[in-house]
Formats: sequence, C-alpha cells, structure tokens
Amino acid sequence: MAAAAAPPLRPNILLITADEMRHDCLGVAGHPLLRTPHLDALAAVGVRFTNAYTPYPVCVPARLSIMSGQYAHAHGVMGNRGMLPPGQPTIASLAHTAGYRTAAFGKMHFWPPYASVGFEHMRLAEQDGVGWKVDDYHSDYLAQRGLIDQWDRWDQHKPYRDQAPPEYWSSFGARASELPEEHYHTTWIADETIAWLRAADPRPFFAWTSFTKPHHPFDPPRPWDTLYDPATVPPLGDPAEALAKALMTGGGRHDPRRAYFDLRDLSQDAFAQVAALYYGTISHIDHHVGRMLQTLRDLGRLEDTLVVFTADHGDYMGDYGLILKSPSVPYDALSRVPLIAAGPGCRRGAASDALVSLVDLMPTVAAAAGAALPPFAQGRDLTPLLAAPVDWRTAVFSETREIKAVRTARHKYLYHRRLHIQELYDLEADPGERRDLATDPGQARVITEMRQRLLDWLIETEWDRSPLSRDRMDRTGVRG
Repeated sequence: MAAAAAPPLRPNILLITADEMRHDCLGVAGHPLLRTPHLDALAAVGVRFTNAYTPYPVCVPARLSIMSGQYAHAHGVMGNRGMLPPGQPTIASLAHTAGYRTAAFGKMHFWPPYASVGFEHMRLAEQDGVGWKVDDYHSDYLAQRGLIDQWDRWDQHKPYRDQAPPEYWSSFGARASELPEEHYHTTWIADETIAWLRAADPRPFFAWTSFTKPHHPFDPPRPWDTLYDPATVPPLGDPAEALAKALMTGGGRHDPRRAYFDLRDLSQDAFAQVAALYYGTISHIDHHVGRMLQTLRDLGRLEDTLVVFTADHGDYMGDYGLILKSPSVPYDALSRVPLIAAGPGCRRGAASDALVSLVDLMPTVAAAAGAALPPFAQGRDLTPLLAAPVDWRTAVFSETREIKAVRTARHKYLYHRRLHIQELYDLEADPGERRDLATDPGQARVITEMRQRLLDWLIETEWDRSPLSRDRMDRTGVRG
C-alpha cells in the first residue's frame, strides 16, 4: 500500500474515548456479534492498531497518561484519586498554546473535576461518586427536565452501594436505563460535542469527547437494550480460572470474584444478559460517533480533521469467569484497547500490528498541532506510523501499583513486585493468556530477557524525569 500524502498544516483533532471497552469489541476486529458500522467505516479510511495498550488498566491513571504522555509511575497517580500538578503541560494545553480552541465533553474523571488543564470549554457528565457530581452538566440537564429521580445516582461507586436496589446486584448491573435515549448521557455527550463543533470559529480545534460507557452499570436506553440476544452470547469463562488468578494475584488473600459484584454466583444466563447490554452500549456509542463524523462532513471539516478513537482500558467480560476490571492485572482483556486514527496523513484501510500505547497520543497531538513536546513526555509520535509501515518499538508496557508487565510481538511477562511472582505467556500459542510458562525451565532465557526489558523501562521512565515531580511526590507521597 502506498504511503499517504503529507498532511496539511495544523489539522483539527477530535479524540474520542470509551470507558472500559475491550480491544476486540468492534465489528472490524472480527467480533462475532457486535455491530459497529461507523467505527468500522472510520477504520476503512484510516489506520486500526491491533496491538494498542493502555499504560494502566484503571480509569484515572490511564487518562492522566493520555494527558501527560507519561506512564503512571512517572506522573505519580496510581489510583482513581489524583491529578497532575498545576501548570504541567498537557495534551490540551499544548494544543491551546499552539492556537487551537479546546474543549472536553463527557467523563474526564479529573480530580478536581474542572481542573485547569488547557480546555477552554468543559461540559462534563461524570459518573456518580463523592465529588464527581459537583457542577455536573448532565445532572443539571436532567434536573431541569424533571428527570433527575430516574438517574441512577448510586451508579457504580462503593459509597452508593447501600442505595442501589437489590435487583442491581442480582443482575450484576445489567438493566435497561429508565432514561429515554434522547436524554441518556451518551446522547447528551454527542449532542454537546456537535453543538460546539458547529460554532463558527476560524481557529483549528482540539476536542476530547469521552463517553462514560460501556463501563458498568450495563444500562443502555431503549431500544439499545434489546439489540443483542443474550442467547447468542459466547460462554462465560471457567470460574476455576478466576480462582486460580485470585490465588496468583492476591496470594490467596482475596477472591477477585468478590471484588465488586459477588461473581461466585454468576451464571451463564446472568452473564449473557450483562454481555448483551455491554454490547448494546457500544453500538449506542458507535451510532453517536457516526453523528459526530457526519457533522464534520456537513461542515466540510472531516477531511482536515484527525479523528482518533480509543478506550482507557478493557474489561474481562467473561474471561476467566470475571467481569469488570478487578483484579486490575495487565492481561490483554484489560490492557489491550481499540485504537483507530483517520484523517490527514493517515493510510487508508490499514491494520497495523505495531506495539503502540496511549502514552503516544500526547506526542502525536503535539506534532499535529505544531507544538513543542515537553522533555518529560515518554510516548512516541505516531505520525510516521500513520503514514507508512515503519520500524517501531519492540515492546510495550503496562502496570498497576503492584504489577509491571511487558509485551513483545510474541510474549507477555508480568512481575508482581509484592508477591515476587512472575508470569509468562506465549501469545502466539496462547492468546487468551491461560497457560503460564514461568516455571517451564525451557523458558528461562525468555524470562531473563523480558525481566531485563522491564528493568530497563523502569530506569528509563523513572518518576523524576518530570520537572514537577518533587511537587508530585509532596502531594501524593507516590514515587513510583
């Protein structure tokens, strides 16, 4: 395939993210059930990365890695409470400084919610939780229409556990929303984005549209709740595998099947309903992505807009008999994410198996906007890879507070630093990461090589590369 033509100067940039969407949940990725025609069409005119990884399979650390271009042990936020230091350059502030108008829509998950990170315009629709519903525009929208009592205010955060109705727990969060589709947050987020895109302004734009779904609760509005027949959902993984993972990741001290929902009683019928509604929320997002792209087309701006679609992390969604993202271990179910980029300078209809990371988005946006990349950024500009197949990195990394992982073209290696446990998987022979080879004497050389890659990565990306790292340590107590 011929390389794409050189992109025009200063394209518009539209970053679209989903929350907790698996890498394989696209029609174009070969999913047996899911229908995502608009995302498939985007992939047909752009580049789809088949080996894209989140640096951290939890919401806030992953989002701050997108913002900063840093791994979590470098930016210092290793959980769902924390924020970059005031004044640190971000993906938005770089675009704003370069003369772009900037906006954020939907679930940013910043703390505080309206932190000044370079967005001129912010219209947030955060999920519930202590603090995140302050000045939430979607809640205000619902209240003004007398719909607030129908909004599941307990949502998915533990402080609201006692307020959730019993059927929420017995259904594992799978129940159709009581909100009409026109008022549901996926629709509202797209509507807000479209209204802003239509506003006349000569400046190029950088917008981040962040959908809250398919994150649980699995509650698409009608008719998206009946789009998929639960009877067609593939079987739930073996619960015995979940227990084996529990013993490995928790040293026998906890069972991940009880981390949020009590999954010990998760039946195939219950899982099938969860999965069917999870798929419904993804198709609902796809529909509104199509609306946003059509708006750009109507405005004559689609051809000069770099559109990027991805997710912050994945979901077990039946693997090992689990759903959600706990235990947060960098298995591919959680750490591998969808990533599509289309627009100026991008090859058309290309599928790249290059090992890429969400930390690469900030350098890519900086390059597109003509902004200088801060020295602490740790990702790589994807622009050359969007234009043509080029030599790329030979390994990609993901982590949690306790676990560090490295993936090469063939292998995945995980090291549990507290438990001193290591895992090794041959992804060619075992793409589901079910046969741990760490105790196989024949894999000693591979383990040594992979372990060294991890050590080299940690040294090269240590936390104090950032000029603001001392402030970060004082603020969070986290050094990495």
